[in-house]
Amino acid sequence: MVAAVLICLTLCIGGMYLSHWYAERYFPVSAGENPQALLGDSFGAVNALISAFAFAGVIVAIIIERNELMLQRKDLSIQQQEFATQNATLQLQRFENTFFNMLTLQQRIVLDLCHKDELTGKTVQGRELFFFSFEIMPHMVATGCGNQEKTVKGMRHYLSVNGLAYYDHCHTPSYFDHYFRHLYTIIKFIDNSDLLAFDEKYKYTTMVRATLSRYELVWLFYNGLSVAGNPKFKKLIEKYALLKNMREDLLTLSRENEVVLTRKGLTRQTLQDYGYPGTDYNFWVTADENAPALYYVSAFYNKDELREGIRKARDWENLMKMG
Repeated sequence: MVAAVLICLTLCIGGMYLSHWYAERYFPVSAGENPQALLGDSFGAVNALISAFAFAGVIVAIIIERNELMLQRKDLSIQQQEFATQNATLQLQRFENTFFNMLTLQQRIVLDLCHKDELTGKTVQGRELFFFSFEIMPHMVATGCGNQEKTVKGMRHYLSVNGLAYYDHCHTPSYFDHYFRHLYTIIKFIDNSDLLAFDEKYKYTTMVRATLSRYELVWLFYNGLSVAGNPKFKKLIEKYALLKNMREDLLTLSRENEVVLTRKGLTRQTLQDYGYPGTDYNFWVTADENAPALYYVSAFYNKDELREGIRKARDWENLMKMG
């Protein structure tokens, strides 16, 4: 502060004497003029000089302030980007925490599955129940002779006798109600996430798919076509190719599809000779995206394989037209 005052006084006094010396040397006072006026004019020159310096200082201050504001805006923009990145990271962490907790709960639901066979007294638990219920568990079906019934092994033979139309009337799928509801909730949770692009969502659904055993996929196939699974779960199955790893030969041949083969003069062996599994798979798969009662091929093929899947579905449709 003191230095600034001293500089101002030096400029003022020095400028006054310099202007006075300059005027006295090059503009001498004529006779009759007041020499004291020359000293007063010297102060005027100094004032003009100081005013010019002050104005220049104001301009410099404005420029400096403008540059500082620009830097502040850049800093603020960088901070906002950092906050946005941190917020996105936190949201992704919350999503993953919820996702993996749901996946853990899904496995607990599988482990809690339990059925006691009344005939053998054997208790079937956990993932084994998917195989047991589809291949071994006794099921009662009508024989067509009055009200008589007979026992068949597993859901496989139940569907081959009664057809898929009776799936929702069978008690066995109810064992897996909680399982399928929660599995649907996981896939829907991923699908509804605004944080993820489709490829990222597909990655998470692939993790879910990797936990499904062979017979879980078989049950998922039929559940998606049932009243409980169609259309809500079926659409997600198609969107994320949840049945991609399903073994076609593990499916049964439902009654209605066997009737179709009989009318066309075909047999399961004929289909196998053509390279088809001879099961429900081809009957319930189509290349038409708008067929509500059938699976679109995307349920079984990812985007890189979809064209091949469509070709196979159309080949099957052509075979059925020829038969």
